Amino acid sequence: MKKSIAFLFFFVLCSNSYSQATIQLDGFYGQLIEHDKKLAKAIDGNASGIFISWSTPTTKNPDFNTHYNAPEKGWSLLYENLNSEVLGHAYTLFRHYSFFLNNKNNPNSIKLSTGFGLAYLSHPYHEESNPFNQAIGSSLLFTGFLKLDFKRAQIIGNWGLQAGLGLYHYSNAAINNPNLGLNTIAAHAGINYQLTTETIPTAILSRKKNSFEKLPIYYNVVIRGGINESKIIDSGRYSFYTLTAYGSKKINWYSTLTFGTEVFYANFLPRYAQFINSTENKNLPTNNKLRVGILIGHELQLDSFSFITQVGYYAYNPVNYISNIYERIGFKHQLNTHIFTEVTIRVNLFRAENLEFGLGYRF
Repeated sequence: MKKSIAFLFFFVLCSNSYSQATIQLDGFYGQLIEHDKKLAKAIDGNASGIFISWSTPTTKNPDFNTHYNAPEKGWSLLYENLNSEVLGHAYTLFRHYSFFLNNKNNPNSIKLSTGFGLAYLSHPYHEESNPFNQAIGSSLLFTGFLKLDFKRAQIIGNWGLQAGLGLYHYSNAAINNPNLGLNTIAAHAGINYQLTTETIPTAILSRKKNSFEKLPIYYNVVIRGGINESKIIDSGRYSFYTLTAYGSKKINWYSTLTFGTEVFYANFLPRYAQFINSTENKNLPTNNKLRVGILIGHELQLDSFSFITQVGYYAYNPVNYISNIYERIGFKHQLNTHIFTEVTIRVNLFRAENLEFGLGYRF
């Protein structure tokens, strides 16, 4: 805790050049959600911790600020005491975005923040020394959070207060198993400091109708890949590859709709099929690594970044792994008119199958 507070004041002292930055410190107290009976021996009591965030305006584009109510982006640090000898402690670094649900320049604001990042867990699963941690199979994790604040700025000088609710999620995206994941819901409260009293300018847009309906349907190709392990613990990590072709249509400032098809090549499937055949007396094919899916989705536009959500169905799935329905969430970065990159998580009925790194081309 002392290190976290020292880090906060280091930000204050070193940030004079960032005239529109905001620093926020929260303490939180909450409860881990027992979403699976296997977690009963791991969850013991309430979680608590410290959340520190550093935020600056996302862009100087006045039209963008007007449509999105001058959102912010930044970095967050999270320390969470999971209050369990099985789970230990978590240390996280997030990249976050914050959206204001009312006028940002109002001293009383409602702010919705979300972020993704990397975490270190002190007590992962180990077959001998920590067998009751059925939630997390590795120390390195991928994390996300959703946080709603009521914020009162500049109560005394540039110092203010905030309080609200947060949801924090930890997963290793099936790179190692077990991977049931951890979810904490918590109440938080704290202080904030603004490095300026200036208001954020926004543009006055003309009433002219936006012509998004005149934009064409773009065609996109994405190659994704990575490594993962099946839900069978210690079954080994294998490479996977996905080729996706989809159309995209921008319908307004915020939204792009997507629809397409994809082919999956997963090297873990034969070994998984062999295990299921031997333990459950099934007759799954043990030499098939292919699946084919169809998808629909949405992209929330954040300047050159997009937040991706997709739902798909395996039209061809000879080795049924968890479910025929799958979901994908993540981020897309448009590098230029044609080339983009992605980092996404694909899950089956909310159970992670893999973390995907993608490179795409828009025609």
